Amino acid sequence: MLTWTGGRRLDPHCLVAAPPDPVRAHALHRQLTRHGGLLGAVDDRLAGLLPRLPDAAPADLLTLVAPAQPLERAPAMYALCLAALATAAHRRLRGLRQVTDLAGETALAAQPVLAELLRGTLLGALDPADGFHRELAGTALAWLHHGQRLDQTATALHVHPNTVRYRLRRLRELTGGPPVEEGARCTVPETVHWWWALRSWLDAG
Repeated sequence: MLTWTGGRRLDPHCLVAAPPDPVRAHALHRQLTRHGGLLGAVDDRLAGLLPRLPDAAPADLLTLVAPAQPLERAPAMYALCLAALATAAHRRLRGLRQVTDLAGETALAAQPVLAELLRGTLLGALDPADGFHRELAGTALAWLHHGQRLDQTATALHVHPNTVRYRLRRLRELTGGPPVEEGARCTVPETVHWWWALRSWLDAG
């Protein structure tokens, strides 16, 4: 049962885990409900409500947990956990993850038609079957992930900063963006647009 403290029930955390190995399901249930709570199988997933965040989850099992919310919000939290679980699974993440850590990607993933329109508008000149075009897109995505810093992007990709600069310039010649001039930076909306277009274009290809 959910824990009661000072005569009142604590706001629970909703938890949803990827389908566990049946052999481990019982042990996992005991681990996650160590401090109370209700867990069970829902559509082959382990799901339920916990009075406090679990200390940990198996490193190889994807588990999503939402912030503590009033009990009446449990259905909404469950839906968010399911959406974030799909996002995290697509990224091949594992272990215990907070729904809020995946908020942006989960929200964007809920708009696949808009993503298709955006990548068509921004990246329509690229050919998904062209390996060089995919290299350009991957470099630009890494550049956005690393704060639009050439040096950090080069380190992450194991190439020279001039290689990153060249690829970004070629992408700009083909698509019109993102900006690569010295000191230039995308605005927050531009960053979101380009990140979303590049990620969905690479995924779709």
